[in-house]
Amino acid sequence: MSWLAFIALFIYLTLGWHFCRTRLAGRGVIHTGAENAILLLALAIHGLALWPALAEPPLHFGAAEALSMIAWLALITYLLGHLAFPLEGLQPPVIGLTVVLLGLSLVLPPGHVLTYTQNGVSRLHFLAAMLAYGLFTNATGVAILMRLADRRLHHASANLLVQKLPPLLALERLLFACISTGFLLLTVALVTGITFSEEIFGRALEFNHKIVLSVAAWLVYGLLLLGRRLRGWRGRVATLWTTTGFFLLILGYIGSRFVLDVILHRPGLG
Repeated sequence: MSWLAFIALFIYLTLGWHFCRTRLAGRGVIHTGAENAILLLALAIHGLALWPALAEPPLHFGAAEALSMIAWLALITYLLGHLAFPLEGLQPPVIGLTVVLLGLSLVLPPGHVLTYTQNGVSRLHFLAAMLAYGLFTNATGVAILMRLADRRLHHASANLLVQKLPPLLALERLLFACISTGFLLLTVALVTGITFSEEIFGRALEFNHKIVLSVAAWLVYGLLLLGRRLRGWRGRVATLWTTTGFFLLILGYIGSRFVLDVILHRPGLG
């Protein structure tokens, strides 16, 4: 698994250098078809690196696997978003985020074996949760870039990365597309999580810090979407709520996995 992940990381780093050179420095030639082909190759290798831990029994999952999978899903989300929105110029920060998350996953210890019963509900819970995290990771990255793009409107001396970003309206549309879909998936994850716990342990989920923070994040994203619909929230308000929700979510899930896997060396529920 590790050597495949290192190959994917090397390709991401090479692509990141290429995107910085062509999009930011304005050097070299842009070959969109070749770039997309290499990026899809890296995604395929990255997916193969994740496969043994997540699909071959006994299943392993922890902070390392979560960070790697979130990076993988966030990059897929960007590629799908590129089909619907003009996102040229977004490649350097997206690849940079992927490299950071995958790199962190490689220095953390592997997750513990998942000991609970695998069934349809538990698999749906896991898939919905991971997809939601990937979408919210992208949304947070876009929110940060929106703040930078906002500076472009007010400062003529904005740095090169800011100058090359897509239009602010395109970033905003991508932001709310990610949040809307992520909110639905997080709702599914919370509901199936309760059902999953009752089926296996005979009781509803305990309200530990992970659940409390996840529900708090769900409320933050829900209120943001409601505010968007009723009050037209956008710009700085939207980016603040987005980053707040992501902080709660990542602290609740990745934080708990990190404590269990790295500090306490104990398996968790998932």
